[in-house]
Amino acid sequence: MLRTTLLRRSEIENPLDLHLARVTIITILVYSLLALWLGPFPAYSLEKVSAVYTSISGGYAPLWVGKEKQAFEQYGLDIRLIYMRGTIPTSAALANGEIEFIQAGASTYIPYAARGGDVILLGCLSNIVLDYVLLSNPSIKRVEDLRGKKIGISRAADQTYYYLREVLRKNSIRISDVQLVQAGQQPERMAALRNGMVMATLLTTPTNFILEKEGFRRLLELEETKISAGVRCLITTRKILQQRPAMVENFAKGWLHSVRLIQTRKKESMDVIGKYTNNNSPEHQEDAWRSITYKSEIPPYVSPARLQEQIYMLAEDQSEIRKLEASRMIENSILKKLDDSGFIKRLFQ
Repeated sequence: MLRTTLLRRSEIENPLDLHLARVTIITILVYSLLALWLGPFPAYSLEKVSAVYTSISGGYAPLWVGKEKQAFEQYGLDIRLIYMRGTIPTSAALANGEIEFIQAGASTYIPYAARGGDVILLGCLSNIVLDYVLLSNPSIKRVEDLRGKKIGISRAADQTYYYLREVLRKNSIRISDVQLVQAGQQPERMAALRNGMVMATLLTTPTNFILEKEGFRRLLELEETKISAGVRCLITTRKILQQRPAMVENFAKGWLHSVRLIQTRKKESMDVIGKYTNNNSPEHQEDAWRSITYKSEIPPYVSPARLQEQIYMLAEDQSEIRKLEASRMIENSILKKLDDSGFIKRLFQ
């Protein structure tokens, strides 16, 4: 086969052409032998990275869509997603190098950082509380009507407790003016509201839709209160950033790319959200899609002022947190680099 494709020596008049022909033949033979000996040459290798999402809710769609639609692969990363709950196991996995990233709210990692834990926020898609609603018994008409009533929270000193305290404060109600019931997670709080154990509770959308159809009242969307909180944050450690800066930058690119995919590919994104939440309701899927699409802050810089307010809010019951400076947890440099380079503007134009 090789002889039929090559020029005969008599057909080559220029000595230089003859030399090049010989080199070409030798090169072909060498690569052919190497292919037989070594097998096929390896394809471009993607860098393996692990990321954790801490809840089954639509706010984690940037990781899910990025995985399903190969957004991270475009930046040289092979991403493995892990569902893991709790500050202790996730921060331990981060510190031990078992994972590289977490997407979660900042609140649960503030005490860890205050104790000296290595954790940084690379970006937050919102710096105020999103997707929480205060739902009540139909007999409750206003937030002020909750004075003296039983209100369900997950547990003391948990996120729902702090958010509820701020809502009540903004309506001139002290936390001591209501009766707190530690009812558990959302399914348990929904049951407590249904059977009258509590008169109100905080739920994340779209969980509230079910109860609203049953006649329960949406008193307030917490977004309206502008409570400071790092929400949907991309979390890693300074150690990882120092040791693998290019990987961290590429992950941030993939994360932002995923947000843009969600904004521009509604049906595909809703399908992915439905897959990961195991929820086939188009209404619920669209609620999650709309939240990411219309409520994300782009560029998603972490606000030092908002994070410091959140730290002070938590410090009212955990005094050891008060000394923590927000700057210790914030690392906006990666986003700043992508912003200055024009990457973010081009992606979201």
